[in-house]
Amino acid sequence: MTNNLAPKTVECKCGHAFETNLHKSWCEKCCSPVFYHAKDQRRHKWSSYYMMTVMATVLLFVTYLFVELIAKPLLSL
Repeated sequence: MTNNLAPKTVECKCGHAFETNLHKSWCEKCCSPVFYHAKDQRRHKWSSYYMMTVMATVLLFVTYLFVELIAKPLLSL
């Protein structure tokens, strides 16, 4: 991402307002991401949901493999 955006005053959910020319900045007060465009904020939200879903799926798959390949044969002895 390039930084050739015009400086814009953005406001965080906590009420802190600051000027930025970046697509994504961090609020100094509450450390939450603040976006230049609303489109970027929606993309960040959906990307976060996607990564949480992928991580939960991987965790469930590893748990399934552990139960089927290790725990089940040990308990059947």
